[in-house]
Amino acid sequence: MDIQAPKADEPLSDFVYRMLRDLLRGGELLPGQRVSESELCERFQVSRTPAREAIRRLLDEGFLAAGTGGRAIVAELDIARAEEIYDMREAVECLAAKLAAKKAGTQDLLELQSILEEQRVGAATETDFLRVNDRFHGCIYRMSGNRYIRRTAEILLVSAGMIRGTTHGRYDYDTWSLADHEEIYRAIENGDSAAAEDAMRRHTRRGRFQRISLMFRTER
Repeated sequence: MDIQAPKADEPLSDFVYRMLRDLLRGGELLPGQRVSESELCERFQVSRTPAREAIRRLLDEGFLAAGTGGRAIVAELDIARAEEIYDMREAVECLAAKLAAKKAGTQDLLELQSILEEQRVGAATETDFLRVNDRFHGCIYRMSGNRYIRRTAEILLVSAGMIRGTTHGRYDYDTWSLADHEEIYRAIENGDSAAAEDAMRRHTRRGRFQRISLMFRTER
């Protein structure tokens, strides 16, 4: 991951926290891997205080856990936790799609169309696909106009990224995702909130089944 500079007026602890979440979301930090203050200080060119505060926040959110000697490690993801994450994702995604169908404007629809056109071109790798996929869903979160959906979705996407890291390279992203996204788009374009909610539920459950099935195979 390319190291970005802190945003204007962004506290350094928020910057390190944001960068760490991106690493977790991208699968660059693996379950059980140690996360040390000194390595964060060197990597992000910060002092120990912001590094320590970022680690504490991620411990509180459950993305990190206390390992041997109380040292922070990336939390292990078991199937029970993955099921809980997907329960929350379904609730948030469906509500976001329902609200987006009620509030979508022309500019919003044009943005979704642009993302779909990019997806139709096809992705060479799962990483490329996920980048476009997350933009599609992120656009719908924004269109919902609900700040709590956006805040919750950010945390859930980190969790989803950690699940993706355990199944990367085995996920079938070509067969059904585009058709699902187009169905969701049509419902939003038509202002049909019930259809948008139903289409998003089917989409979320399809992804849930495939990811957790892959986790089952890994654990055996």
